[in-house]
Amino acid sequence: MEGLAAFITITLMIIIVPGPDFFVVMKNSITSGKGNGAMAALGITSAHVCYSLLAVFGIIFILANMYYVFLVIKVLGACYLIYLGIKSIITARQGMDFSQDHMQAKQISYLNSYRQGFLSTLLNPKALLYYISILPQFITAGDGVSTQIAILSAIVTTVILVWFIFCVYIFQYIKLLFNNRKVKAIFDYAVGAILITLSINLLFSKSS
Repeated sequence: MEGLAAFITITLMIIIVPGPDFFVVMKNSITSGKGNGAMAALGITSAHVCYSLLAVFGIIFILANMYYVFLVIKVLGACYLIYLGIKSIITARQGMDFSQDHMQAKQISYLNSYRQGFLSTLLNPKALLYYISILPQFITAGDGVSTQIAILSAIVTTVILVWFIFCVYIFQYIKLLFNNRKVKAIFDYAVGAILITLSINLLFSKSS
């Protein structure tokens, strides 16, 4: 196992680039509070734990070579992002109706936030590709390959959790902006549009 510092740096750079998981954490943090944001972050981390376990036992490399399995993950992931995007846009439309009393930000359950984070990552084929393309480059051939994978995977999940928890607290500083209903509605529209755009990009990506 070589280049641990480089591995952590590359992993962090990949995570920092905004993707579906980033916007799920952002939306949950801003619209429902840091508790929900933290649960979404925990859901994302849990999905990476699942991929890590598959990598440790070598199953993930078998799945990656099965075209239809990869295709199903891609399609389900895109559909789920579209669902979240449409849901966000519907919330935005409701938020523009200032005559209604339910205009306050809806508090969703922690379980729902966790599920959104978990599924947005589990159904993202780019997460799968990380474990079959980036991670193996830092494994030394020989004995103890599974142990090396387990250690690197533990580092990955730790870095991911720390990064998104950090994001949750950063989002709290800009949350005051969303006390304005119009700003919040625009935010919901924007997040919905971004998630739908990401889903379309996912569907038509050439990764396989």
